[in-house]
Formats: sequence, structure tokens, C-alpha cells
Amino acid sequence: MSILFFDIDNTLFSHRTFTIPKSTMEALRKAKENGHYLVLCSGRGFSGIVDFYDPKLFDGAVCSSGGNLVWKNQSVTSHPIPDSLIFRLIELAEIHESGLCLQGEDCSWISEDALDIIRHGQKRETYTKRLHIHRLQEYHGEKIFKLDYFFPDLKHALAMLEEVPSGLEVCKLLKDVGFGSGCEITAEGVNKGTGIRELLQYLNADISDSYGFGDSENDLEMLKACGTGIAMGNAADSIKQISDYVTDDIEEDGIFNAMKHFGLI
Repeated sequence: MSILFFDIDNTLFSHRTFTIPKSTMEALRKAKENGHYLVLCSGRGFSGIVDFYDPKLFDGAVCSSGGNLVWKNQSVTSHPIPDSLIFRLIELAEIHESGLCLQGEDCSWISEDALDIIRHGQKRETYTKRLHIHRLQEYHGEKIFKLDYFFPDLKHALAMLEEVPSGLEVCKLLKDVGFGSGCEITAEGVNKGTGIRELLQYLNADISDSYGFGDSENDLEMLKACGTGIAMGNAADSIKQISDYVTDDIEEDGIFNAMKHFGLI
């Protein structure tokens, strides 16, 4: 029995077709039948993974990049960002004209600037309803487990990152312009890797029996924390370089082929 950790975006869920490939679903079901535990490991909050988290298929989730851990539909542990820093982080987004999304336990709050940057042509009402997201002005001090910044360009990104307070974990996801350029902020020392180690400890499981599947910079700590780190063929070069194995592209049966290679299915 092994524990398999899966990033969602561009690992399980293709942003080209906006679907989970059929071969991926087949691999997940076969792995489950073979007695392996399946865990989502995402930068999304729990409310943002509900479209993927089928409790008949997945046993748990590392949410908000390690900010929240769920096992068998029960919260195991959580690590909120200190309240004293939240409103300063909100203020920085306003000063530097950057988008902002706050992830709570049951929902998230998003700024108008973020909607302009990330909605990908979707109607705002569709985007916010689907992901259980409220407008930022409705936020009233609830616990926050992860904060996402979305930058209109690299200039704004670099200026704002200079002012982020110490005592936080910052994962930079920078591009020159537009959607995809941003950063993720969690409490100090909290990331996907720490979430995985906490869950393995909770289950008294050996790290050698864990496999991680990812594609992006925010998956780096996840892949390093697992006994075997597997990069998708569509992964960033920096992720491929630190991985134990590089599989095929998400659209070319990458998950299925990797599980077959390691004898998981």
C-alpha cells in the first residue's frame, strides 16, 4: 500500500481541455482498487477542490499549499496566516494594483483586480459561484490559510514583493505579463511539503511509500517531500530537474504511464 499525492491544475486537470483525461481517471480507479491511498495536494482551498474531491476515490487532501489537512472528510490540522499580517497584505495589493484572493476554510474572498486578471473570459458571476468565492469587501477577519497575489506585470510584482512582511512563506510564480504571474503566501514554514510530512506522520506511514505528482513551482516542496517525486511532461524545467522521474504530458497519459511504470496499477 502506498500513498499517492496529486496536484490538481495541469497534473490531474488539464487547462487545455478543462477536463481530467480519461486515462487519468482510469489510473486513479485502478490504484484505489489496488489498495493505495489517494490524496489531493493543491494550492486551492478545500472549497476550491470540491469539484475534484470525491470521497469514494480520494482519502484526503492537503489544501491551501499545506495550510489545511483533511483525512476522511475530517480536518487533521491547520496553519492560518497570523491575523496581524492579513490586513497589511491586503493593503499591499491595493498599493501595487495587484489582484488578491484570500483562502478561508469554507470559502474565499477575491478582489476586482484579481477577477480582471484571472477570469479567462468567464463571466465574473460564473467564476465566483463555481469556486465558492465572495468579493473582497465581504471579508471580515475570518481565518486565512493562504493568500494569492495576481500581478498585472513583472514590474508590479517585483515592487510589491519587496514589501511583503517577514515571517511568511512566499512561493513566487512569476511571468512577464498576465495570467499565471503571481505568488502564494502561507504561514511561515508552511507549504505542500510540510503538509505531506504532517499527514504521513499522522498516518504513521513511511516516506518511502509515498509518491507525488506535480508540474509547477509550487509543487517543488511536495515532490521533494515524497519518497518518489514525479514531474509531468508538461512541468516546468525547474520541477523536472528535482524530480526522481519525468512522465509524459498530461494529455499523453502522463499519470497512467507513471503509475504503470512504478507498478502502482
